[in-house]
Order: sequence, then C-alpha cells, then structure tokens
Amino acid sequence: MKKISGLFFFSVLLPVLLTGQDLQRYIFNSAHMGTRFSVTLYADDETEASEAAEAVFERIEELNQFMSDYLDDSELNRLSRTSGSGEAMELSDPLFEVLREAYQISEKTDGLFDVTIGPLTKYWRFLRRMAEPELPSEDQLRELLDRVGYQYMELDEARQSVKLEKPGMELDLGGIAKGYAAEEAVRVLRERGIYSSLVDGGGDITLGDPPPGRDYWDVAIPKNMGQNQSSFISLNLTGKTVTTSGDMFQFVEIDGQRYSHIIDPKTGLGAVSQIQATVISDKGTWADAYASVLTLMEPEEGIRLIDSLENTEAVIYMNTEEGVQEWMSEGFRDYVRQ
Repeated sequence: MKKISGLFFFSVLLPVLLTGQDLQRYIFNSAHMGTRFSVTLYADDETEASEAAEAVFERIEELNQFMSDYLDDSELNRLSRTSGSGEAMELSDPLFEVLREAYQISEKTDGLFDVTIGPLTKYWRFLRRMAEPELPSEDQLRELLDRVGYQYMELDEARQSVKLEKPGMELDLGGIAKGYAAEEAVRVLRERGIYSSLVDGGGDITLGDPPPGRDYWDVAIPKNMGQNQSSFISLNLTGKTVTTSGDMFQFVEIDGQRYSHIIDPKTGLGAVSQIQATVISDKGTWADAYASVLTLMEPEEGIRLIDSLENTEAVIYMNTEEGVQEWMSEGFRDYVRQ
C-alpha cells in the first residue's frame, strides 16, 4: 500500500434513463490505501447516493488506519513493533480477520503468500527508487529473509490476538487489504439499502447486484500483457470480486532483467516471468491474494491450485517466445461473454 495525503472526495453525477426504473446511476471517487477507490451505485436521488458513498469511504479510511504499513501508528505497525517481544497483541475484528485469512492462504500456497514479507517489500520500494538499482547482496538477502515467515505469526482465536515470534518481523497487507476493503464497501452499501453497486479499489473490483434491468455487470480485463495492441476479455459477473495482478506497469530492470513488484517470499526477489493472473472469487481476500500468488507459480500448477478452491476461478496469461499463452480454470469460461 502506498502513502496517501489524506481524504480526497468528490462525486460525479451520471443519471441514466432506465425503462421502468426510478433509480439513477452515480459514480464517486476517493483516494485511500495508496490507490483510488471508485464506487458506482444506483440510488433514488443524489442525496441518498452521496451519503452512502461518504459512509463507504469513511469505512475504507477506517480500515486503512488498521491495516496500513505506511501510517506509523496504524494497528498493523503497532503489532509489527511487538515482534520478538514474546507478547501477544489483541486486535480489532477487521485486522484479526484479515490476518486469519492470510494465514490460511499461506498454508494453502506453501508460503507463496506471506503477509510477514514487510522487510522485503520495504527494501524493494527503496531499490526501485534508486537511479541505478542493484540487487541485494547475498548477506543482505539472507538477513531480510530471516525476518520473514508466516509460521512465526501465532494467532490465538480465543483472545483474538497475534504474537510475532521473531525479532524484526514487519507485516505488509498490500496483497490482501484492498480486496477486503472493496468487499466491505459493498456490505456498507447493502446496509444502507443500496444493492446495485460496483466498487473498484485499484483493480480489486467487488460487485453487488447488477444494474436495474440487467442480469450482470460487464467487466473487461486486459490480456495483451502490455503489448502495443489492446486486447480484452469481457466478463459477466455479479456478487463476486475480480482482481488482476501482474508486472504490466510495476517492475524494475536490473542488469537487463525485469523484476516484478510482486516479491517471492521464498527467494526475496521479484518475479521474473511475465505473467498476468485474473482471479474471480466469492471472497475479496481470496481474489486479491491468489491473483498475486499465481504470478509466482508455474501456470499449470497455479490452475490446479485454483481448481482445488471453492467458488474461485482464474485465467493466466504469460509472455513466451511463441507469444502470449493462456491457461484457464475449469469454470472461468462460464463468466466470459461469448
């Protein structure tokens, strides 16, 4: 997650004529969690829509105060500072829920997803700002990797607490928090009686009920891997979260090798295969986390992982010498608009 400069909020009124419907479409945008959240919703009038959007953005900013690794006094950073102390810290419901989900995903992926990756992600943020980036030395890499490991994050369900067993551990929820926040945003809208909605948190898109008079939302995902010619797949979705991850825009080149911003917690290095993954799931946390994980796996292995999960599908694109190759889970094609 990137640092934000504070709450930024404005609304754009876009009324849409809907046969037999009184609802109108409204779009609101606000900066949070280092990205822009966009909320599309259908409401009776602008006042209802504006109040609902404000409640959504207040909730997202509240979650940011829990989960940011940039805000010094966030609950996440306060937890990180307890690492190696031998003391467990009792947590808020949202943070504990996300860390519990993260731990389960770590176990399912044999540690390829790991929210204790903070020491590595912070180093690579610094490295990407260098005028002439250099890979860490073997000693530097060993020291960073020694502070990473989800298995050293001890969760206590009864006390709703977490203990970080190793000194110097740092948590980073950049691969899971926005998926949780987008899903929370749709929940907030439902509580206010707004059911037709779409929330886009920097590429983590959670969909409520479809627009009035429609059976689904149309969601386009890229498949050109950053090549000159644009190419997209159109998906028909409702009640799901869809997330796309890859190194199309965020990467660094060192000695002629391209390294993704997505770091492998086992090697400490950015992924080098040019892979893009899109995941559709009932769970926002799953869509967010597994999309990143798939870019670190061989495509065939990644699709087997997705096929083992409930209510989760994926498509993977990879640049090869033969061009862009595609791998698709068993049920993904059901969502592709023909």
